[in-house]
Amino acid sequence: MNKKILLSSLIASSVLLTSQVGASDFTGKANFNLITPLVISETTQLNLGDIDIGTTGSCGFTAASLATGTVCLATGATQVAGVFKVTGTDGVVNVSVSGADTSLDGITFTPSVINATETIGAVTSGEVSFNVGGNVDVDASGTVASGVQVLDYTVSVTY
Repeated sequence: MNKKILLSSLIASSVLLTSQVGASDFTGKANFNLITPLVISETTQLNLGDIDIGTTGSCGFTAASLATGTVCLATGATQVAGVFKVTGTDGVVNVSVSGADTSLDGITFTPSVINATETIGAVTSGEVSFNVGGNVDVDASGTVASGVQVLDYTVSVTY
């Protein structure tokens, strides 16, 4: 009886040793890149200047600081491109503006940006600035009153 138990134990041990001989471990690597989160700030507010609301037309001010349109007035408030600063890890960021605003009756504002990409660190390490312009379409039949108006838009930046 002892010989049978001993033989059974020997067979079981050899099966376990045989299955462990084919096992292997390997240590894998996980790669990632730690980056500084993007922070955006408006350093200069976009000002489209004085616009004639008595005539149907448009007034645009490009991000390159060029005024165009039939209802732009040369008098009064000076047109200024909006300026935004982005800080973060050096590299390329994607820039977009959105949010055509039609909240004033007879007025549609559409923002614009020159470059869809900017490079942080291109001039100053850790930051980049870019300009935003826009276009105001006027429908003279609208009911908006004259005076200073403020419309919203969204600037988005992503790595």
